[in-house]
Amino acid sequence: MSKEWFVLQLKANAHNRAVKNLNQQGFETFLPLLNLTSRKGSRFLKKKQPLFPGYLFITFDKADEKWSKINNTYGVSRLITFNCTLKSIPSSFINNLIDSYDC
Repeated sequence: MSKEWFVLQLKANAHNRAVKNLNQQGFETFLPLLNLTSRKGSRFLKKKQPLFPGYLFITFDKADEKWSKINNTYGVSRLITFNCTLKSIPSSFINNLIDSYDC
């Protein structure tokens, strides 16, 4: 079983819903978040926003038939393809992101 990382395009403001639904289906996801502080009047508000708005990383084995249901998951728009072919992202890129950001 050889898992690879791929990119998902998400529906607007649906990153939490997509992560929850994909994890419930047994997929491993990675959504790097930034801690942002904004000011509203005299108060400071802290919230987490995705580093890549509208996108999410997911790992799975392409040989497994289970991955075909990803595009039908609530919150997911589609798996990103290049020339109609599903292409993976180098693991080193994802590992560096995981090491750099707290999920």
